[in-house]
Amino acid sequence: MSATPTAEELYKYIGLAFEQAKSDPILLEKLSNIPGVFEILTTEPDGSMIIDMPNLTAVPGAADGNADCTFRMTGEYANRFWQGDLNLTMAVMRGDIGMEGNMKIVAKAINAQTKLFPTYIELLKKDGRTDLLVK
Repeated sequence: MSATPTAEELYKYIGLAFEQAKSDPILLEKLSNIPGVFEILTTEPDGSMIIDMPNLTAVPGAADGNADCTFRMTGEYANRFWQGDLNLTMAVMRGDIGMEGNMKIVAKAINAQTKLFPTYIELLKKDGRTDLLVK
């Protein structure tokens, strides 16, 4: 079992994955054409992040009601999702992840975000954070 990242580590690695996508023309086009702002609220550790798909940013903070969708999950589930080790649909259906908002936008965004999973994993490896790897 992997360690659970801190909120700061989630902000760092998810944010860096989006930043790196800006330098990849294929990812840039695919991701920036997805509408939507997502709020990710984590527990264990407590944290809040805003993912702005058109602007390819993921930053700490609260959306203050301006998100197209809000997700509630543990830090462990967030880490697993960004490594491609968590089926979001099943986790929502089981009640492991809470989700409120525009389902059409979520479906498009999730499909596009899977392209960032290898980047997230490589960032963990590059920083020697193999303890956060789930596989």
